[in-house]
Amino acid sequence: MRHTRTFTVGLVLAGLLGLGDLATGFFGVGGEGQPPLAAAVVITLLGAITLAGAWFAWRGRRGGLVTVIVTRILSGLAVLPAFGDDSISAANEVLLGVGLAVTVAALALIWPGLRRPAVAAS
Repeated sequence: MRHTRTFTVGLVLAGLLGLGDLATGFFGVGGEGQPPLAAAVVITLLGAITLAGAWFAWRGRRGGLVTVIVTRILSGLAVLPAFGDDSISAANEVLLGVGLAVTVAALALIWPGLRRPAVAAS
């Protein structure tokens, strides 16, 4: 797996999103407009798994890249119900929307890394 500029940017974005998810467990539980404890635990675990996958992907492991892609998709899907919840503030909905947009961008940048290199004819 080559570390092109787009792949590196996408992996860094995914890692930052993973860190953001990890922070949910420490700072975003309970209060009004915040996710319930069960959702925060799931999001925090997805963030930790994303970071581990990013480390393996950076070291050239295809399984790490697949892990990052799957956890980012699951994390994006996990926040979708918040858009229909009236108790979520508009500011939090904007942040969630930005997070989803960055998730889509990160996925678009790292997805080509799944392609296997062409085999040279001998």
